[in-house]
Amino acid sequence: MALTLLVNTILLAIPLGGSVGTLVGIDAHLAATGQKPLFSSDGTSDGSGGSSGGSTGGGSGGSGSTTNNGLTNTQYCETSFGISPPSQGEQYTLNPNQWGVTDSTSGALCMNVTTFNNETYPTKTTAPDWSVTWQFDPGPETQPVHAFPNIQIEDVLPVALDKMEEIDFNLHWTYSVGNTVAESTDFTTLDSESLQCNVAVDMFFDSDKATAQGSTTAQFEVMVWFARFGASSDPIGYADGVVTNHTINGTIFGLYTGTNSNNQTVLTWIASEKTEQFQGDIYPLITDLYTLSGTTYPSKTDYMGIFQFGTEAFSADTNVTFGVSELSVDIKKS
Repeated sequence: MALTLLVNTILLAIPLGGSVGTLVGIDAHLAATGQKPLFSSDGTSDGSGGSSGGSTGGGSGGSGSTTNNGLTNTQYCETSFGISPPSQGEQYTLNPNQWGVTDSTSGALCMNVTTFNNETYPTKTTAPDWSVTWQFDPGPETQPVHAFPNIQIEDVLPVALDKMEEIDFNLHWTYSVGNTVAESTDFTTLDSESLQCNVAVDMFFDSDKATAQGSTTAQFEVMVWFARFGASSDPIGYADGVVTNHTINGTIFGLYTGTNSNNQTVLTWIASEKTEQFQGDIYPLITDLYTLSGTTYPSKTDYMGIFQFGTEAFSADTNVTFGVSELSVDIKKS
């Protein structure tokens, strides 16, 4: 299925004063990967969004930036590109992370990042506003995930699990059909578009500090899913059922366990209902793992080497937009 996209030239205002740019560079991306352009030469579009520099936070990349009222929005359609906005508080790195995209992939993804030019955010742990618009046809059963666009903490890890006291997590995300960020999610409409994805925290643990910082080498992958859409997004170990439950501020999380193709143990906490807004300490979802019997669970002396939040993009029949208008992560150490 060819990616169909109607470019909306209006910037959408979202909380914290950010704005999300439209996908002005996606035709260039499709042309570069040999896919059909979005527009014909009938005057509706010139088919080229340009490819300027102006990346957010250093380096080259991005398909153009827009600056207004002390905010800069930059778009990235690269397969992989580290975006590290300067900040006087918590340091984050964002990445389109289209790790499952190949030459035969039909579809595309672009990430928009909005930053404060004065490098000062509402709190020391507040992340920049960001969003992704994407559409992919279903991939092969052996590799259904096309991308995990995400934001990652940079300056507090690795850290031993028993040296933590709290992981305060404040979140507001939305998903919508189309190219703009919605104020709230219309779950019925998304289901009608056969959306296959999840919304998740992704963490990696290992007894070795260096190994814990490798997403394919760490012994444990621990995830916290706030939503899942479609049967293709079933977690590893889903057929075996829930191992245990834990409730945080009214949200019930069930734990599933299994092993992935990298021979890593994958432990997935999934909210019993789609949770668009969340505020609470998710550290107990880690400490609960110590109480479970067997060798397939991490030890309190293991290290957390990676903490990311994003959406695993499997497939969708049309363009969908995932927006993160509120996010802060505060890992408090003892």
